[in-house]
Amino acid sequence: MHVDTEQNYILLYLQYTKDLLRDPIVDSMKTYRHHRETSTHYHSVYVSYCVLKLCIRLGVPDAKSVVRAALLHDFYLYEWYTEKHDENHIFYHPKASVKNIENHFGALSPMQRNMILSHMFPLCREMPQSPGAWLLTAADKRCAGEDYLHTSNRFRAVYDEINRRAVL
Repeated sequence: MHVDTEQNYILLYLQYTKDLLRDPIVDSMKTYRHHRETSTHYHSVYVSYCVLKLCIRLGVPDAKSVVRAALLHDFYLYEWYTEKHDENHIFYHPKASVKNIENHFGALSPMQRNMILSHMFPLCREMPQSPGAWLLTAADKRCAGEDYLHTSNRFRAVYDEINRRAVL
């Protein structure tokens, strides 16, 4: 598939994710802080948008399933800075995300499940087993680094456009 402009990437992204972006629980991710001042929603849209671009450029099959899993990879729905669990957040949140996704949206495919459970590799034991899982792992590290360095704001205009179009 050939995508030639940023606007066409946005349109394809919305084609894959608009129903999820319109979901009130996905929208609630805007209230959870992820990295510093970045919301979980912003981070997840940024990561999944980067994954979309990589899927297109590399010809990854089933890009839609990959992008949808990437959007929900941090669907843990709690304020991790203050709400503590028996396990460290790094290890706990992928499992919480899978549980929340399956409770709210239904079963994930084995590939999507592995993508989400392994996105913290190599910190977690679960190893990525598909091209989509490796792309999510890499994109998550890149975007998290940008969140901490306060450079992820370069995605703000695209994020705002995605949000604007998602409600149309």
